[in-house]
Formats: sequence, C-alpha cells, structure tokens
Amino acid sequence: MKTDAAPPPSANPAIDVMLESQRGFNLRQYWHSLIERIWIVILCVLAGLFIALGYLGRTPKTYQSHAVLEVDFQEPTISAGEDNPMRLRSMFLASQEALRTIEQNLTNRQMLARVIRSEGLAEDGGAALVGISINPASPKSKATPAKPQPTDKAQPDLVQGMTFTPMEDSLAGALSRMVKANIRRGTRLIDLYVTNRDPVMAQRLAEAVAREYIRNSIERRAAFSQETLRYLLEEEGRLKLNLQKSEAAVAEYKANTPDALQLGGGTIATGSQTGSGAGAGGTRGGMVEDKLQDLNNKLTAAKADRLRLEGELRQIEETGDNTDALLAIPSISAAVPVNEARRTVTLIEGEIAGLALRYKEKHPKMMAARASLNEGKDSLRRAVMAQPALLRNAIDQAKVNEKNFQEALQEQQGTAVALNRAAIGYQELARQAETDRALYESVLRQIKAIDLAKDVKMNAVSIAEQAVAPHTPINPIPSRTITLGLLGGLAVGLAFVFGADALDRSVKTVDQAEATLGLPVLAAIPETKTSEKKSGKKKTSREAAKYRLVDEAPGGPIAESFRNLRAALSLLGPEADRKVFLFTSALPNEGKSFTSVNYALALAQQGHRVLLVDGDLRRPSIHKVFRNVIGKTDDLPGVVDYLVGAVELKNAIRLVATVDAELVGAARFRSTPSQAGQLFILAGGQRAPNPAELLSDQCFKGLTTEARSSFDRVVIDSAPILAVSDTLLMVPHVQTTCMVVRAAKTPRNAVNRALTLLSATHVRPAGIVLNRLPRRRGAGYYYYYASHGYGAGGGSYGDGYGRDVQTASTQSGNGAGGA
Repeated sequence: MKTDAAPPPSANPAIDVMLESQRGFNLRQYWHSLIERIWIVILCVLAGLFIALGYLGRTPKTYQSHAVLEVDFQEPTISAGEDNPMRLRSMFLASQEALRTIEQNLTNRQMLARVIRSEGLAEDGGAALVGISINPASPKSKATPAKPQPTDKAQPDLVQGMTFTPMEDSLAGALSRMVKANIRRGTRLIDLYVTNRDPVMAQRLAEAVAREYIRNSIERRAAFSQETLRYLLEEEGRLKLNLQKSEAAVAEYKANTPDALQLGGGTIATGSQTGSGAGAGGTRGGMVEDKLQDLNNKLTAAKADRLRLEGELRQIEETGDNTDALLAIPSISAAVPVNEARRTVTLIEGEIAGLALRYKEKHPKMMAARASLNEGKDSLRRAVMAQPALLRNAIDQAKVNEKNFQEALQEQQGTAVALNRAAIGYQELARQAETDRALYESVLRQIKAIDLAKDVKMNAVSIAEQAVAPHTPINPIPSRTITLGLLGGLAVGLAFVFGADALDRSVKTVDQAEATLGLPVLAAIPETKTSEKKSGKKKTSREAAKYRLVDEAPGGPIAESFRNLRAALSLLGPEADRKVFLFTSALPNEGKSFTSVNYALALAQQGHRVLLVDGDLRRPSIHKVFRNVIGKTDDLPGVVDYLVGAVELKNAIRLVATVDAELVGAARFRSTPSQAGQLFILAGGQRAPNPAELLSDQCFKGLTTEARSSFDRVVIDSAPILAVSDTLLMVPHVQTTCMVVRAAKTPRNAVNRALTLLSATHVRPAGIVLNRLPRRRGAGYYYYYASHGYGAGGGSYGDGYGRDVQTASTQSGNGAGGA
C-alpha cells in the first residue's frame, strides 16, 4: 500500500520545544489567554479592592508633624584662640559623621525618655501618647501620676545621672517608633518627623524632641565644661609646684657649676631667674660649637680639594704628551699661562683666516702668519707641559693643610667633650624646667577659655523650622490604598493568567499546532454543546448523540467541521490512494473514536459504502455508539474473530446506518437522486489476550485488502500510540493516517513522541485533527476561520425563494429507504 514515507520535521521533541521557545513573546496568544481567563483577573481585582477597603476600615488614621534642625560647622564660643578646648569638637561637627551621629541620637531611647518625663506623658499611663481614649467617668481611668513602684527598677541615664521608671522607658520605646530623622542630602539640615494619631500630639512631640535634644546637648556641654575646669584647676596647682622645684634646681646647679654654660646649656630659656645666665652661656656655648663646625667644614673642603687634584694628576699621567687631551683637564685649562697662550693662538688663527680671504698660501704675509701660529702653539704646549709640576706642588700644599685642620679639629673635639660632660646635668634640669613652664602656661590658657565659655547657653544644633499641626493624615490615604489594592489585584490576576498560560504545554490553536508539530491541521472540531447533542431528527440516547453529531445535528458547526475534514482528505491525492483511513492519537480520551464515527458518517452522506473498523482491540467502543441500532452486542463478532479466522468479513460486519445522500452531491454525481450511502461497522469482537501478536501477522493486511475491495471507504479507529504498540503495527497497511489532538489538553511533548514513533515506521501522518476547540469568549483566536451559524437565518431563502433543503433531503431519504 502507498504511504507517506517522509518523517516529521523533527523527530526530537526537545528540539521542537527549544525552537518554540525561541519564537519569542506572542502578544496575540497572551491577549486571548487573558480574554479567556478575564474572570480570574476580575476576581483578583475585586479581592484587592476588598482588602484595601478592609485595610482602610481597620487601620486608624495617623498624622505626621515635621520640624527642621540645622547643624552649624562649629560650637558657638566667645573665645577664638587656637588653644580652645572646643576646637576638636568643632572639627568633628564639620564632618558628615557628626550629622549621622545627631540623626541617630534624635531617636535615642534615653533622650526620648527625657521627652516623656518633660512632657508628663507617663502621668496617664501613656494613653495620650498612643491615642487611647479614657472615660472620665470611670474612676480607674483618671489620670494619676506614674509613680515608681517599690518593685520597679529605674533605668539610669548614665550621662546626666537621671533615672527613669519602667513606664517611662517603655513609652520611650513606643515613641522611638513614631520618630524618624533624615539628613537632607547636600545640606546640614535634619528633617525630624513624628507620627501620631492625634495631630496636636504629633506637633507637640516634634517640638518636644527637638527642644529636648538641644537642651540635653547644652546640659552635656555644661557638665563637660565643669568637669574639665575642675580637673584643670587641680592640674594647675600640681604643675605650679613642679615648675617652682625645677627652676630652683636650675639656679642651684648654675651656682655650683658655672663652666657648664660654655657649651650652650643656657640656650633654653628658663624664665626670669635663669635668663641672664642662659644668655651668656648661650653665647659662649655657641662660639665653641661654631668653631667646631667651622673646623669640620674646612677639613672636609681640604680633603675634597686634595682628592680632586690627585685625580687630575692621575689623569695627566695617563694622558701623556697629548696637548688637546691635557687641555680638557680643568686645572690645566684654568691655569693663567695656558689661558694666555690659548688666547694668543686664537688671535693668530683669526688673523690667518682674514688673510686667507685676500692672499694665497705662498704669499709672504701668509707665510709669516703661519710661522707666528706655530710659535704660539709651541708656547701653548710648553705652558701645558709645565702644569703637572705645579699640580704636584699644589697637592703637597693641600696635604699639609688637611693635616693641620685634622689636628685642630681633634683638639676642639676634646674641648667640647669635656664641656659636654660638665653641662649634661644642667641641660637636663633646664629642659625639665622649660617643659614644666610650657605645661603650666597651657593649663592656664585652657582654664581662662573654659571659664569664659562655661555659662554660654548656645549649641551647634538649632531649630530652623518649627513644627506645625498637620491637617491631613499620612496613613492611610484612601486613594493610594485603593489604587494599590486594585493594582495589586490586577498584578496577581495577570501573573496567575500568564503563569498558567506559560505552564500550559498543550496545543491551543490551529497556528500553534501547525508551527509546533510541523503538520497541517486538516480540521478543527469545536467543543460539543448540549443543544447540538439533542437537536437530531430522531430521539436517541444521549451517549449515541454525543458521538453521531454529523447524523444527529447535520446543520451544526461540528458536522460542518467533519465535512471540512472529508474535503481536506479527499484533496490529498487520487481517490484510489485515499480509501483506507486510520485515526489515532497520542493519549487516550482525545476523541479519535468520536472523529472516526463522524468522519465515517460524513463519507456515508456522500453516498459511499463505508466500513468503520474498531481497531482499538484493548478498549473497543464503536459497538457502544451504535448499540441502539444493532441491539445486543455481547456475541457480536468483530476484528479479533476475523483475525483468528473464526468468521468471514461479510458475516462480521453490521449495517448500522443508511444515510441519505447530500442534495448537491446526489444531483451532481449520480443519475438516481435517491441513492443512499451505507455505513457498516466491524466491532472489536471477543477479547483478545494478545492483540499485538494478532496484528503483527499478515491477517490485518488481508483485512484491509478485503475491506478496500468490498467498500468505497474504510475508516479504522485505532488505539493510542503511546499507550500500546497496536497502532504502529497497523499504519503500514493503511493509506492515510490522521493524528487526533485534543485542544488545550494534550501535551505537545506527548504528540511529538507519538510522531517520533510513527516516523520509525516510515509513515508520515497526513495531518492533524484538532478536536474540541473551545467556543467560549475569545474563540475567534482558536477557531477564527469558522463562522458558526452561517446561513442559519435563511439569507435570500428566508423570503420563500427555492425549496426547503430539509424537505428535499427527506424525500431523498424516503426514496432510498424504499429502495
């Protein structure tokens, strides 16, 4: 038999999934997914609205008051001296760390506890702070001062020496959650925010926090000044005694050792008591030190001069009689005789250059000039050669000078060492006296500065903007809360819809099926509706009407879809090559039996003799569809009986329907309009223990061959490919294979797996039948090329034009039945 041998476009489902993921964002797909599940979005939006309204109803209104603090670069002071003890703090205030420190201290619990005490907020148990209303008539609710109980342990403020009750400490913790401080970027301003249920209380707390922080800073500064002043006064008395003792020791040492001043022991000023002696000693000590330094410098210069001359002498000895090289030596080039000789040679050379412009070389004047030049060069050479002897004399003289300077330096160093030994004690006492005096004077300056600034009631932090009572609450804001609730519900709904669509691996549209599976969609069968199940001419059971919609509802969209399937399969090739059709699926419950039955009925409506074979030997179902026609089905022979040779084909088949030929088809293709199509079924038969072995034999090939010779069309309903292997044994013996896929349910990877298994048999399905496409809102995306109900109103025939089609069909049917 002729089959399509080309494999599907992709035999690997993973490749198909990867290619599909690379197609990008499909806006149309997501839009129609949103339209389908818009009720979920609406529910989420309504839930968000109700949550927002509930939040507004349960959340109390809070108000926020705002004050602004300004931080100066330095502490206010009346003393601008460099020794001001507040100078380091002013340097700290100029840094960004100071602003952050102040920002954190504004919410410090100890400072907020001071606010609670100063404002008396603990007297009513904190009711005014937290916004609890108190009934004045109730005796228990009368505001009474919060007195510490004997069992309560007070919380100490270690800086100020204050103690706070547990009530004040707990209220300070509650207040810390109401206070927020933020540094304004690029400025030295700090925004202070205080929230409270009472707008007046919010303003009061903002002012109290700012005021209490400034007051606390001033008190801390005053306490620090008092403590510093007390300490400095104690140090002043101690340093004064030390200074007196050290000056007395210096004076006593000077009286006992007057020679100690010769080396500079008096260069350190020790006050009025040692000023005159120090000045004299400084002069004499300076003379000894200057003389020692002068001798050292002269000795160094003499050594350097000797080394230089010796180096030049070695260079002269290495050069030999080369006059030009000797002239490059500094000592020779700088000698007076050499300079005069060189100057003479230069003048003669200039004169020769002038004569050369007027005379030739043999001219008497030129010859006389040349002779003078040679004589000058000889004089220069004699002067140069006389310099080494002079240089040796200079080296001898330099050695003598160096020796004299060395002896004088050693003598002076001995004198200095002797004087140093005598002046060590004096210098130590003088340095101690000067140190004591410097410390004493520094302490005196600090005492004066602190004593002047201790009573200054100023601080680096000041209030730049006073707090005002707010008029509108900051939380909750109804418009913002409702908007956030609606947007949140919308976001959750959209996330749910798009997430469900992204996780859905099924095939939902015709375009998606063709793009994903690489096969054409032969027909798209819409979802079955209840009205279509009951709209037949005859009163049948609900189970039969569910399957035979082409017969029971011939004017419905489902019947029209099967006519489209019939037309699509008829155009695939010559009629002789399209007589045996097999319908299969990847998984169970995808509608292959439904498709097989209705496609067979559609073929019978064309006047064909059609055999419908129940090839699903595991779960046969065709006999149930026509139970009301064939009656008892317990002993009904079928495919299994034929394959085992128990019955012949003509005895196993049953005529289940004689369908009137369609009006147009009968008029065009048949000479007798009353000719009718017949539908026969070959049920599954008895239960087979080994269906795969039966189908693997040549018996099934004989079945299809005999059925094709006896009937115009053969339609086979097979088992799911992924469930059993029966279908893979059948497809080589059929002419056309169709894959039934249930829309919005069958996973794409399952279909791809089934197509991969089919490709192993070298059979390519003719196409896809997309079953049970949804017809709810947004179905135009899924089934956009179908027009349900087209022609239902009658069109031009509604005015009585022409004969009723149903009447003609009925008459044709009656004729067929009579025949």
